[in-house]
Amino acid sequence: MLWQLGVTIRELCTDTFAQISTSGSAILSFVYAKNTGGAFSLFEGHPYLLAFFAVLVLGGLVVYVYKRVIFNDKFRILALIFFSAGILGNLYERIVFGHVIDYIKLNFVNFAVFNVFDVMICTSVFIFIIMVLYEDIIFILVKNGKNNP
Repeated sequence: MLWQLGVTIRELCTDTFAQISTSGSAILSFVYAKNTGGAFSLFEGHPYLLAFFAVLVLGGLVVYVYKRVIFNDKFRILALIFFSAGILGNLYERIVFGHVIDYIKLNFVNFAVFNVFDVMICTSVFIFIIMVLYEDIIFILVKNGKNNP
């Protein structure tokens, strides 16, 4: 479903007959921006290097899932699905178009233009950070509970 949402919005931003103009909006606008780089245009002009890196990361995810993931850990699975779907979406656009089409612009802050796949990657990283912090807090509480009689 999110894949279809990303493709539909991309098509709306690239089709001149269906262009969405929300520049008067205080919250966000849909614009058309070609990004040949990664996050914040890192490695700009090298989309195939970024595609190669994405394939390496996906390979690492496969190994991680095979060796480490317990499949009853719903949040970890959700984060891994979001992360891999975001990487696959951007990878598809890099291979097919030679660039990623970014189309979401936040009007209330000076920030980079991004797409749904970027949101999926950032959401997964946020979920992982929360999980690691939660696990560390639980570990510290258990450790302190054992040290104090």
